[in-house]
Amino acid sequence: MRTLAVLLLALAAAPAAAIAPPPAEEAQADQDRVTGEGLVRQGRFELSIPFLIEATKRDPMVADLHVYLAFALRNVGRREEAAAHYRFALRLDPDNRWALAYYGVMLLEDGRRAEAEEKRAALARICPAGCAEREELDRAFAARS
Repeated sequence: MRTLAVLLLALAAAPAAAIAPPPAEEAQADQDRVTGEGLVRQGRFELSIPFLIEATKRDPMVADLHVYLAFALRNVGRREEAAAHYRFALRLDPDNRWALAYYGVMLLEDGRRAEAEEKRAALARICPAGCAEREELDRAFAARS
């Protein structure tokens, strides 16, 4: 009976082990993310994009990765792609403050004020006492008043 219980436990654990990515692939995804995000913080947007694309391929359900990629794409003039990644980040996490702020700024830059106001209203709801992301979008509105 004890052997049967051990066998059943081993079989139950097997599918989870089969689903988990190999450690080397997971480590590469983490390295791509770290490198890509670091390059964005340095303002090296063009160089960051391939790393962030690879990271999002391996881990597509991380909203912040899509925000970093969108920010880099926006800064090299690939605005349609950037918009798609901001929208996807917001589908994954509708309250992602940086996605709301940066997408709102981009919408303002593109003359889409009403849509940017929607992002601003969402940030006001999420952080009524204020937050860095809300301030970022507010500055963009003030600059275009």
